[in-house]
Amino acid sequence: MTTCKPAWLPALLSLGLSGCLATQQDMVDLENQTDELKKTISSMQANQADLSVQMKQLHDDLSAFTETIKESQGEMSKLSSKLDDMGANVANKVADIGSSLSAQQAKSLEEQKAALAKASSSPTELFNTADVRLGIKNYSLAAKGFEEYVDKFPKGALIDVAHYKLGQSFYGQKKWDSAGRQFAVVLEKYPKSTMTASARLMYALSLINMKKNLDEARQYLESISSDFPSSPEAKAAAQHLKKLAAK
Repeated sequence: MTTCKPAWLPALLSLGLSGCLATQQDMVDLENQTDELKKTISSMQANQADLSVQMKQLHDDLSAFTETIKESQGEMSKLSSKLDDMGANVANKVADIGSSLSAQQAKSLEEQKAALAKASSSPTELFNTADVRLGIKNYSLAAKGFEEYVDKFPKGALIDVAHYKLGQSFYGQKKWDSAGRQFAVVLEKYPKSTMTASARLMYALSLINMKKNLDEARQYLESISSDFPSSPEAKAAAQHLKKLAAK
């Protein structure tokens, strides 16, 4: 008896086998993917471990750098303190030097004053010093010297000349009135002085510069020509008379 197989049975068996084969392949692929995933995770874990090591090293380096900065700041503070101390020492030394120089200058000034006082103790030295100053046209100091002479030595051998030269010192400063007074002292107190002709001339010029008592000035100029005709003052007086006549 022949058994009949349904027509659909081979197809069903083929389908079942195909389904089994597909399932096995999927499992293999899944296992392969799992292995790849494990490898990836392992690699990531290794990278993470390396990153952790690098982060730790970076943290250690930063800590060391921070300590170095702190040490440098400490050294800078010490250096700044030393510089401040050095500056203070230099300032103190400069102040000491300045004080020393000031003391030396004061001592030198006192020595100069003492020397001047010693020089002025003699009538002749005082007169000569003032006369030198008059010669170089230092009229102010010359006047002080001659004033000191006439005050200290009113009966000195050169008293008439001192009054005359004091008048010249004032005349050089254009102090016409003060100058005229000194020339008048010579003419009134010391009529026999060798400075009489010069005193008359300078007294007349002082009046002319003050622009007053011009008639008196003219009379003094004319007296020089009459009393001292051959003197240099007579020649100068004649010239000034011509100028007065022209006004």
